[in-house]
Amino acid sequence: MDPKKPYEPHSIRPLTQDEIASYKALGYVIIRGLFDAKEMELVRAVCQSDPSVEASLKTIVDVKGKTWGASVWTGLNDSLVSVITQTARMVEAVEALVGSTPYHMYSKIVQKPAHDDSTVSWHQAFPAWYREGCLFPDFFTDCSIAITDNTKANGCLQVIEKSHLLGRVDCVEIGNALLCDPKYITNALKHLKIIDCEMAAGDTVFFHSNTIHGSLENKTNETRILMHCHYNAMSNRPSQENLEAHSCLPINKMPDSAIKDGVYTHGFISNAKDWNWYNTDPDDLLHK
Repeated sequence: MDPKKPYEPHSIRPLTQDEIASYKALGYVIIRGLFDAKEMELVRAVCQSDPSVEASLKTIVDVKGKTWGASVWTGLNDSLVSVITQTARMVEAVEALVGSTPYHMYSKIVQKPAHDDSTVSWHQAFPAWYREGCLFPDFFTDCSIAITDNTKANGCLQVIEKSHLLGRVDCVEIGNALLCDPKYITNALKHLKIIDCEMAAGDTVFFHSNTIHGSLENKTNETRILMHCHYNAMSNRPSQENLEAHSCLPINKMPDSAIKDGVYTHGFISNAKDWNWYNTDPDDLLHK
């Protein structure tokens, strides 16, 4: 090693060429065991005991008028959940998929309680960012990390395979969420299939920003937890008037050992400030 060259951590689990090709062809790829059970147990404990998670919870109204919640943060900080987004295995996976230097846009913890009958309706990530002046969908990628086991019974993430090939689907605002127009979903499902992204804790699914996704009810006795992360290329940043709300900074990769080494000071820090697509007060929506 050159003593004059600064140390740069590298991924313990780089994506293979087959995995990258699958992502581009199908619009998603599931990476088994990207994180191990011990790492996810640390995160699960934070999700279920750190009061900051509950304090940052935003309420979203589904198409049936029922609600679900997401604990959101943007930028980077020294909490456990933020450290995960900065690990070499995450950053290098994103670089391989978008082909460019990324920054962390925002992430959220979504907990679906036992016997919760709310749903997350079909939507794409890209349309909301397009409104903010980000033009190129291929420079985004989303990923969902299974903090607990995710099954069809407990409402795992679902994706519509190859739906990224449809481009940006027209959206409708329902409740305080931006959803795909149902008439396009009906037509798409005549040709494309729904994939249940069943994952063990630590498995991770990466999917294209135009991949249509959602989830169904939790019919089990256990809470299902996902950590949902969004990345964008530095070259695809929002338009100038929207930059203030986003920390568009390159990520300094952290070693993959950072989680077990305890290189963090908090479990969860929400620094989303006033920015959040779910900031619309849902109370009026619930009583219409």
